[in-house]
Amino acid sequence: MWYRTCVRFYNGTVLKILTPPPGLLEFLERVGSNAKVYEITSSAEHLGLSLGCREEEIITTTLILHANKAPRLSVHSRNQIPELLSSERAANPTQVYLLTGYSAEWMPPFGLPHLLETAIDSRCLESPCLYIPAGVLNGWMVITPEELANLTDFKLWSRVFAA
Repeated sequence: MWYRTCVRFYNGTVLKILTPPPGLLEFLERVGSNAKVYEITSSAEHLGLSLGCREEEIITTTLILHANKAPRLSVHSRNQIPELLSSERAANPTQVYLLTGYSAEWMPPFGLPHLLETAIDSRCLESPCLYIPAGVLNGWMVITPEELANLTDFKLWSRVFAA
């Protein structure tokens, strides 16, 4: 189903479609998503210009740790700091890798080894289109806020995957 090919992006740029990493690929197939991973090699400073989007539409995922609770995810614009509750802290890059198998910079908000509660910054839901890391170097997914909310719905997927 997944293979490398090229597509013409909305601004005329030709982009390669990448095969997602195994965990993300399995998740997307199991949930029936048609989301694609595009290779975008622009530097972080010029990514918004390359994509033709606002900086707020480029999303990142932060793993949040608490001493007495399960880890959770915060999905927010990459120019924002995640909201932390009492006694919480953001995981460092080593902890992110050990708990998720992904680099902190490229960690997607879904398709991780374990389902995690996910909080999405409400400002992310105001944009028509979002660009999220896809688990591999230079890999970006383009999805709608509705898709993001659906793919990170802990209650739904914990029921579906438990069956």
